[in-house]
Amino acid sequence: MKKIKVNILFFFIILLFILAGGCAYLGMIPYPQTIQGQKQLLYGGKFNQATQRLTKEASGNNKILYLMEQGMIHNIQGNYRASIEPFQQALAAIQSFEDRAVISARSVASQLLTLPTNDNAIPYRGYAFERVLLNTYQALNYFFLDDLEGARVEVRRADQRQTEELKRHNKQISEYQKWGKKRKIETADYPALQREKEKLQNLTGSVLNSFQNAFTYYLSGIIYELHGEDNDAYIDYKKTYQLSPHFSYVRKDLLRLSQRLGFREEYADWTSRFETISKEAKTGPHKEGAEVILFYGAGFIAQKEQIKLTLPINNTLISMALPVYTRQGVTRQGGNFLIKVFDAGRSLGNTSMVVDLDPLAVKALEEEFPIIFIRQMARILSKAALSKNIQKGSSNLSFLATSLYNILSENADLRNWLLLPNTIQVFRRYVAVGNHEFSWQLQTPSGTIQDVQKSSITLQKGDVCIVNLRSIENRLFSTAKILHSKK
Repeated sequence: MKKIKVNILFFFIILLFILAGGCAYLGMIPYPQTIQGQKQLLYGGKFNQATQRLTKEASGNNKILYLMEQGMIHNIQGNYRASIEPFQQALAAIQSFEDRAVISARSVASQLLTLPTNDNAIPYRGYAFERVLLNTYQALNYFFLDDLEGARVEVRRADQRQTEELKRHNKQISEYQKWGKKRKIETADYPALQREKEKLQNLTGSVLNSFQNAFTYYLSGIIYELHGEDNDAYIDYKKTYQLSPHFSYVRKDLLRLSQRLGFREEYADWTSRFETISKEAKTGPHKEGAEVILFYGAGFIAQKEQIKLTLPINNTLISMALPVYTRQGVTRQGGNFLIKVFDAGRSLGNTSMVVDLDPLAVKALEEEFPIIFIRQMARILSKAALSKNIQKGSSNLSFLATSLYNILSENADLRNWLLLPNTIQVFRRYVAVGNHEFSWQLQTPSGTIQDVQKSSITLQKGDVCIVNLRSIENRLFSTAKILHSKK
């Protein structure tokens, strides 16, 4: 009788846990659904309400993620000083984790032997490309506050992180694969899993890795150049070109700096490659007096989706929940838009895409796939052993409760920094000193105007006008700042 009561109690404890908020803990409410409310508020321009809700939720396993989302909303709003604080908190939390984390065979084994219900219960630390962009957007915040030194510090950190993240990832993959190999757990043994990985590879296009992105290097180049560090700027412009050869503005920068630095052979090489660039692109900086640099983020980055695979393990079939991207899911929401720039009705040109973040996000998941799989396998085997022990030593009711718990708790981790844009585009041009009536037109590729923002700006010799634009659906948000020459 006592045993029956214990079994019934065990069952109702699990049931109560689920009804009392366990759904959120178990990841039954996917993160894309959780953040949808903030997106809806942003569609209507209700920035304060969106950040207030995120501030209340910035705790627990998703604390870093909510801080990143909060900082991004402030950045879109043009409230750069407010954006710095949540970004700084997120960076500090990530640094604290990295300082404590030691990647070794022992640490990996310890992680896999103490797994939670599913990956949603693991504190979110961000994918490597997100952590790089966190430093990058922090640099952008300082840049728009006319704190060139603060921006310079952040781009150096972003550059260092791009190198360190690749090394850290390679070591982690190696240790996880060693652990799996000892237990005969390898992705190559499961054709269904390999097919999903191949689907991800087909979506990444020419992206070689997720640890480097052209926008981070290009922003670094701009900041170094304005800081008078032409050699460092030139190096990062070259890296930008290697990662994004179709980005038109970096070609002009390579021509300009190679000529200014006296790199005759390289200047001749760039000249032969970029024959179609006009003479204006080859002129020295501030030839006409001032400069306009525009940064544009389009739409929202793609969301992950969940699939469930049935795999044969130990003479039985098990169900595994995995995060994936689909071709339909990465279709851009506003990412095909561009900005056309006018000055008093005269066209100055269009933005050019420096990075497409969707393939970068897909590549990041593809790189993490072996780790996610091994974690899932370790968890499933642990749950299977628990169910087997309960089935042997307890009533059917306890076994039913445990089986129900295992089914409900098996949910894929769909978390990502979802307020990042689809694409980041740039416009850069030298203009004459004096009064300007700029207008930034949000257009479709066919030329249909979706929205227009205007700025009346007076520029003096040596000034740099920096503009931050973000489109959400067909609405454009903008802020502009004049950096006066300190020479």
